[in-house]
Amino acid sequence: MAVDKNTTDLILGTYRNMFKELQEKNASGESFDKLKKILDEMENMALTSKDVMEYTTKLTTQNYFVDFSNAYSATLIEMSKSGSGGSSDDILLKQTLSAYENAIQQIEGKTYSDLLIPPIKNIVELGKSGISYPVFLRICEEKGLNKALEGNYVTREVKLSEIEFAEKMFLPVEVKMHKEILSVFDEMSSKAQFGIPDMFEFGLKRQHIEWKYAPEIEKWKMIIRHWEKLLEYMNDWIDSFCEFAPRDTRWTDMRGIFYTKRNIKRTQDCNPGVFKQRERIFQECFGLGWENIFSHDTFLTEVKAGRVPHSEESLKILQEGYQYCKPFSKPEENIIKRAEAEYYRRYGKK
Repeated sequence: MAVDKNTTDLILGTYRNMFKELQEKNASGESFDKLKKILDEMENMALTSKDVMEYTTKLTTQNYFVDFSNAYSATLIEMSKSGSGGSSDDILLKQTLSAYENAIQQIEGKTYSDLLIPPIKNIVELGKSGISYPVFLRICEEKGLNKALEGNYVTREVKLSEIEFAEKMFLPVEVKMHKEILSVFDEMSSKAQFGIPDMFEFGLKRQHIEWKYAPEIEKWKMIIRHWEKLLEYMNDWIDSFCEFAPRDTRWTDMRGIFYTKRNIKRTQDCNPGVFKQRERIFQECFGLGWENIFSHDTFLTEVKAGRVPHSEESLKILQEGYQYCKPFSKPEENIIKRAEAEYYRRYGKK
């Protein structure tokens, strides 16, 4: 899944402008070709990375920002030697500051602009303070000002959106995980110069947290999967005794009523045994039985999220039918009639 275009524009906007400015001045040569290659790789990586965290981590750890800066400087030097771009560090500093100022214009009014513009303005102010180009580069590196262009300021907003998404999707374990990730990010930011943590170190800590929560997330999913199957087998077993069963797609067979009735009989005879074995496995794996399902956090959360495909009346019918679900048995007549009424209420009488 590609990185969001707005986020990519924020991260690469400055570099695109720097390249475009050289292109408009007819830059050429080995360094310029390398610059173009680096930018193309940065663009392609945005399309293949699964999220902004993975993208910025790759850009940082694989030195794309540093390599771009070096290739850009080398191109300007080549241009100055050929007489097409000036002849001093002052020109290099002017070109760099111009690119940053263009970046501010591109970012203004867009998402996260209030986070990205201030540190970029700090870079411009530093460059206009009267220092030389080499000193400017050294101070930017020492103080970490250039990190503002690596998209690090965007990541906290991404962390907040991950929490919001997990909350809206009613995924409580994921909410806990993303809140812990945000807490680590904020802690690292509070200790880092200019509030910008090292993204490689943060990536390692994030991965550690994700691994820590992975078993709990998988357990949550597996519990849901098991009780969903138990509800399904119980529901099909009760419905197979209802008047509508021969017309229901769960059992109808294009070859005729004989095969349809055989399908119904299979459900009536086999589901109780399969149900009991699934309940046994459910108990062995998670210490939960049928009676625990309807008060368990997973079930209550799925109901709240609207992901349980059974009405309140249908759930009551399933719970009451449990005592009859055994081999060579059938639900009592009252349960069958209520199941028929609920079916017709939901789907209409056919």
